[in-house]
Amino acid sequence: MRLSHFLALGALALSSTAQGQALQPELRVDVIGPPPLSIEPGVGLNAAFGQYVRVSAGAGYEARGLPERAGRRWRGDLMGRVTLDPFRQQRWALGIGGGLSYRGSATYLAAIVDLEGPETRGLLPALQVGVSGGIRAGFVLRRAVRGRR
Repeated sequence: MRLSHFLALGALALSSTAQGQALQPELRVDVIGPPPLSIEPGVGLNAAFGQYVRVSAGAGYEARGLPERAGRRWRGDLMGRVTLDPFRQQRWALGIGGGLSYRGSATYLAAIVDLEGPETRGLLPALQVGVSGGIRAGFVLRRAVRGRR
């Protein structure tokens, strides 16, 4: 699968969201293994599909330029997750999900666990861990959307 096809699929998924649902941009920093670890700042866009399901498309870039990562510095993700507290009734909420991660010329299945925190200054912080061609961990800042995660 080419990167352009992967990103087009993500854009199509996000464009078909239900009416009245706001898109939720995010900034993130991911650490992806195995060693040598890749530190990848990135951006993403989330959309709600119903009350519990969130779909996101994102991209990251390994800025250090490690020779071991030649040709695999860009990453594209297309993920779905289920949040267990969609209306922010608790300070912290667990979410689980999975999807596809594209790096270099390889596409990996991904599984993630997401712990989203309380709103702070219009942002929702989250910690995310999972696997996709190796171990991955990330810190995410999502724009808060009124009344939901």
